Amino acid sequence: MTVASILQKAVSFVYFTVIARLIGVENTGVYFFAIAFTTIFAVFADFGFNSVLTRESAKYPEQTERYLSTVLAAKLLFSLVSYALLALSVNVLHYSDLTRHLIYLAGITMVLDNFHTVFYGVFRGRRNLVYEGIGIVGAQFLTLVVGSLALYNHWSLIWLILAYTIASALNVIYTVCVARSRFHLRWSFSFDKQIFKMFFIFAVPLALAGLIGRFYAYSDSLLMSKMLTAQELGWWSVPYKIAFAFQFVPIALSASVYPAMSAFAERDREKIGELFTKSWRYLFTIVFPLSFGLIALARPALVFLYGANYLPAAPALQILMASLIFGFLAFVTGALLNATNHQKTQTGLMTLVLAVNIVLNLILLPRLGIYGAAVAALASNFVLCAGGLIFSNYFVKLDFTLLFKYFLQTFIPAAVMGILVYYFSRHLHFIFTIPIGVIIYALLLFISGGMSLTLFDTIRQKVWRH
Repeated sequence: MTVASILQKAVSFVYFTVIARLIGVENTGVYFFAIAFTTIFAVFADFGFNSVLTRESAKYPEQTERYLSTVLAAKLLFSLVSYALLALSVNVLHYSDLTRHLIYLAGITMVLDNFHTVFYGVFRGRRNLVYEGIGIVGAQFLTLVVGSLALYNHWSLIWLILAYTIASALNVIYTVCVARSRFHLRWSFSFDKQIFKMFFIFAVPLALAGLIGRFYAYSDSLLMSKMLTAQELGWWSVPYKIAFAFQFVPIALSASVYPAMSAFAERDREKIGELFTKSWRYLFTIVFPLSFGLIALARPALVFLYGANYLPAAPALQILMASLIFGFLAFVTGALLNATNHQKTQTGLMTLVLAVNIVLNLILLPRLGIYGAAVAALASNFVLCAGGLIFSNYFVKLDFTLLFKYFLQTFIPAAVMGILVYYFSRHLHFIFTIPIGVIIYALLLFISGGMSLTLFDTIRQKVWRH
């Protein structure tokens, strides 16, 4: 699944890059906002049922068809309500006709996605991720093909959203066929009150956490849509997408350590602290060079990939790359709190961070524009990471001396690499500075003791296993 996730994100990133380069800054802003706005309502449509379905069908496989039928019926209801709320909201907020039409179509995509993910949840419950990987990558490639065709023929912006809709519809057909032919499942849109009640109770905390997380991810875009211009939103979309593209790294690592942390929570909490320290060490090794490298190369990279029209986004990208450090590390603190049954603490912390983010955006957006949004993201991620670290240390004893040692072993080589790469980029094409930076960082990392062949192999296994 990690390979599929990386391929999906790579294709998605290429698709967005092509779109941003060809349709212009303002149209990119409208396109980006339509998807961001719809994504928030997708949480209402799913309501955490997928996660519960995966868990319960794995525990009681003989009940899978009953669970599936009830969840499908529930999702039909929740999808219709979510779409109605989506349509109502976009009209109440008085967006332009083009924006509303894009959101209406993106909402249909949301409904279709809501159904094919149900079947992926069942496949996960059967411990089979192959078909999900094929579906995810295939749908993204299909989106790329249809979208590229639309761009080549200069079709309207609607077609760029329709590319997702077509891929989602075919994904529904694909998952239904796999469920019937490979897993021999039979279902209907029947509603079992007892099953629904059980699933609903389990799903409420997940839905709440998902909603807070989704608002945290897109609240800045929502505020920008009313406080800034479409052009500024287009500038913002590029650094946001670049930062988001790398999230598969902490997601894969946290997915790898979460089961072990959960097991240790029952019998040996000291080992959770050891695992936490190792996880942060792995992330230090990856996120510091990534952040410093992109901070150094932000301007030439933006011009090369997106064109000179997106150059005003360079400072925002640099700030978001600094924010990425805290965002990466916060994934592990979240995994620790959830694994030790402190989900309420994590949800409360996320709520606080969301409030901080909204307040800072309201203050900074009118004064600094997209740079204010980037500063708000940096401050919010810092609060999330620092708060998570404080609570983690309260529940599980952490070795801060060892953490600081690992921090210095990776931070200093990455900072030196970033400075040298920035210097070289003023005399060479930035593409040539990337391998130079990799070599410099690797050498300094081995000299500082921050890396060994054994540690390198461990990091590779942790990230790629999931």
